[in-house]
Amino acid sequence: MAIGGGGFQMEGSASPIDDYLLTLTGKTTPRICLLSTASGDRPDYIELFHAAYATRDCEPSHVVFFERDPQHGSVPLSDLEEHLLKQDAIFVSGGNTRAAIALWREWGVESVLARALDNDILLAGMSAGAMCWFEWALTDTYWASGCRPIPGLGFLTGGCRVHYSDTAEQRGRLHAALLAGAVPSTIAIADGAAVVYEAGVVGRVVTWQPGASAYHVSVGEGRVHERPYPHDTLV
Repeated sequence: MAIGGGGFQMEGSASPIDDYLLTLTGKTTPRICLLSTASGDRPDYIELFHAAYATRDCEPSHVVFFERDPQHGSVPLSDLEEHLLKQDAIFVSGGNTRAAIALWREWGVESVLARALDNDILLAGMSAGAMCWFEWALTDTYWASGCRPIPGLGFLTGGCRVHYSDTAEQRGRLHAALLAGAVPSTIAIADGAAVVYEAGVVGRVVTWQPGASAYHVSVGEGRVHERPYPHDTLV
């Protein structure tokens, strides 16, 4: 599940997308583990995660590479593979997609996540944690101007753009990159929207904020085509 923006990291403990994530596991008391690598293992993100999921029927845990959290206690890195493969859901925080993937590849986490996917463990994330699963993560955060592709894990085809809105700046940057051939066909996800993939294709789009949506954005016959996906509203 790719979340364009929202959830515990942006909205606090009451966001409906966190409840919906747990239902996708199909388990009564699912085990969910946070990978906060993209944020540099920011303690406040870890605290927000535990504050949100401690009030829900689940077993939350987290893995850090940069520091230890004395209050909750992270999973030892020596147990990383065994622990991740016992989860019902793995959630990746927002932050720097490129840095997270580089570190995961150094530590062999990429192959563990691939095995988790093969084992039907739910892979999810918000912002950087949404883009990381695709062939290309499209970002303007670390570049001078415009959208540039950063190679992702490649579990999903095409590109992904998050925090998408109808503003001229947001749409213009992505459209310009597509017309220039700098990025592939892209799914663009707004804050307050999430896309659930099943067997590598879009299965369902859900929203919980007014006006939120997700779009398939591509180029054909020299022009950009932006197609909104039908969506269901979370209550």
